[in-house]
Amino acid sequence: MNKVLILKNDRAGDYIVSAKSINLILNKHINSIVHIFLSKRNYKFNFMFNRMKIKVFNYDLKIFEKFLIFYFILTNKITDVYILAPKNFYYYLPFIFRGIKFHGICIDSDRSRPNSFLKKYLYSTSTLYRKDKSKIISTYKAQENLINYKKNIQNFINLDFPEFKFFDFPKNATFFHYKHILFKESLFWDIETIVKFILFLASKKDNIVFSSELNFCKENEFFKKNFNSYDFKLHKYNKVSNKNILFLDNIEGKDLLNVINLSTEVIAPEGAITAMGSFLNKKTLSLMHFNFKNKKNIFRQINDLIEWAPYNFKCLVLKKNLHKSFAKMSKRI
Repeated sequence: MNKVLILKNDRAGDYIVSAKSINLILNKHINSIVHIFLSKRNYKFNFMFNRMKIKVFNYDLKIFEKFLIFYFILTNKITDVYILAPKNFYYYLPFIFRGIKFHGICIDSDRSRPNSFLKKYLYSTSTLYRKDKSKIISTYKAQENLINYKKNIQNFINLDFPEFKFFDFPKNATFFHYKHILFKESLFWDIETIVKFILFLASKKDNIVFSSELNFCKENEFFKKNFNSYDFKLHKYNKVSNKNILFLDNIEGKDLLNVINLSTEVIAPEGAITAMGSFLNKKTLSLMHFNFKNKKNIFRQINDLIEWAPYNFKCLVLKKNLHKSFAKMSKRI
């Protein structure tokens, strides 16, 4: 039986963005064995597909891991390889394994991947343009163009979540996510300002459930002291107030996607969480902030927005001034 390999060892949000494209690959190669190489950052979402054989590597491949990938391709009867994680190492493989059809997402930028020489050895390509304004497309569209399959499409995506038994999930919950790079590094909001923002959301919504990035211990400890919380690692609920706010600590993978699925809407910084909300057809408001330094920087940030924008989403640009952000939010939520 033929074998197909998908190279997808990137971030969790990137995996969610690629879910529908992976489903297309499974349809296109329905009679083949499909292998997928994931990363330690996204492998906890592998439950979404039952038909694939999975191996897990680092996000940044080590030398030994590169050898393992090379050896895997060498010793298996691979007919097609899909490069959905555009890492430089992968573009050398078509030059070496010329009897295999390599299909690759390419990047046209100041640091293009691959170079023009290696690109010739790809069987098919789809390009994300980061220099030409007239050619910018979303990652979704680029991957769809690469796979190029529009026949009778079956749904191999598994979203059969088990019954939620951790706690009584709040009704009409709005899911929020704290993202350090937006709130701390771009807006320069301290933790007290973040709390004010969360309280503002709670004043506008029936219930707020929210998560934070893993391993941000200082912020997460602060959230647990100020809000009711549930720790998914310890399976422990802690009540500290009667507020309509619940902090979800150490939540990831299937539990995270399940909680977003149980929520009625998503308000979060642009990224993995908004990709999940959009993927689950939730009303999604993507929060962002632009730090425009020069004309080139303006184009790059707008390009990122178009390239990674979720399906059917709305966006709101936050201001550094909290009260101005409140005024903008009040008109949108």
